[in-house]
Order: sequence, then structure tokens, then C-alpha cells
Amino acid sequence: MVFEEAISALVELGFYKFFLPFIIISAIIFALLRRTQILGESPLISGIVSISIAFFIFALPVLGGLDLVKPLSSFFGQISVIILIITFGLLISGLFIPDLMGKMGEWMTGGGVVWWMIVLVLIIAMTSGLFFMIISPISESVGSGGKVVLVIFLLILFMILAALVGGGKA
Repeated sequence: MVFEEAISALVELGFYKFFLPFIIISAIIFALLRRTQILGESPLISGIVSISIAFFIFALPVLGGLDLVKPLSSFFGQISVIILIITFGLLISGLFIPDLMGKMGEWMTGGGVVWWMIVLVLIIAMTSGLFFMIISPISESVGSGGKVVLVIFLLILFMILAALVGGGKA
């Protein structure tokens, strides 16, 4: 009973709708900035920029009246399921394939794995509704009902897939 009241109070304060997604987005952006070191080696600069970007991202639901909780929760839920499937697949294949790590190093030497991961994340973002939630304000500002934005996105996706398929050929 007390736990239920505490959770209800947190929901009323916007803890799950704003604070936790803000922390997750800020941490992901901070990790990406630290990993790539685009802004240099200073963690202070990366932290300030990541918090600023997270504030910009969460201005959209407040100003536009959008709800980020449902798309983000289904996106991270789908990512978690895929990570579990990959982990169990690696465990099971490690039982049957000798020197699995050596063979995985050979498989992942090209840049194709990165492209497939990007395409997989885009597909998950589309199926969770996160992608269309981000695209809908852009399509409303264009005034086309989203058709122009959808066609542009499909053309970009087609070009990426064409680069994946024919990228290594001269």
C-alpha cells in the first residue's frame, strides 16, 4: 500500500514521464560523446552538451504535447529482447563452434556489421513508434500530411541499402 502511494506520487510529479527518460537520453548522449571524443577529452564539456541536448529533446513533449514514454519504453523493450536473443545465440553457438571469438573477429572486420546495426536500430525505432513520433512534427510543419517526409526517408533508406549492397565493388 505504501509502495503504491509512493509510485503514484512519482507518477504525479512526472518522474516516469520526464525525469527517467531525460536521464537515459542524457547518459546515452554523454556516452557517445565520450566514446567518439568529438568535443575533446573533457568530461565536463561532454556532460554539459549532453544535458543541453537532453533538455532540447524533452522540450518537444512539453511544447508539442507529445508523449515520449510509450515509444521510448517499447523501443528499449525491443532492444532488450534483441540483446537477449543475441546473447543466448552466442552462448549456444559457442557450444558448437570451436574458436567462436576468432571467427567473429573475421566476420566483423568489414564495416557491414555497423551498417546492419544502424538499419536494425532504425527498424526497431519504426516499429516502436519512436521514429514516427519524431517525424510527425516535421511533417506537420511541411504541411503535406507526412507523405513528402515519408518519401524522402524511404529514398534515404534505399540509398543506404544500395551503398550496403554495392559498397565494396569498384
